[in-house]
Amino acid sequence: MSKIESYRLWYEHEKDCNQKMLAMLGSVPEAKRKDARFSQAVTLAAHLAACRENWLDRMIAGGKTQVDWWPKKVELGSLAGRYAKMEAKWTDYLAGLGEDGLDVDFEFPLSGGGGYRWSIEGQIVQLVGHAFYHRGQISLLVSQLGGETEDTDYLFWAFGRQPERWKKLG
Repeated sequence: MSKIESYRLWYEHEKDCNQKMLAMLGSVPEAKRKDARFSQAVTLAAHLAACRENWLDRMIAGGKTQVDWWPKKVELGSLAGRYAKMEAKWTDYLAGLGEDGLDVDFEFPLSGGGGYRWSIEGQIVQLVGHAFYHRGQISLLVSQLGGETEDTDYLFWAFGRQPERWKKLG
């Protein structure tokens, strides 16, 4: 499997995790949704979407249409549509990205002036790890609020896709 095929596969896993994350947030009892931890969990989910949106914008358009990295007062109901739109854009982007497109640098400005240069592959890997980190935080908050959590480990997702490779030995 090539690197780009691996990154596409990882993104399929991430999309599955996003749906599980949204379901976890939706499982928090109504009585607990006024708790600051629920707001924090929803804000983290919105932040994950913003990261994917902003970095794709930086990678393909020079960062011209950035959204708020840490939006305030996010409504849970706004996230499903946002994720669907963002995931479609990323799926299309990765489908069109070839192996030779990974070792390419891109530049982007900062709002306060100046800018940076970074690599496409480096940012793809960063986003995967960043999502694991924040989904873990969200899962913990959901659990504390009495919601239902779901395992988003790659292992279980991969075995579900290839059950013939999951074998108990001994």
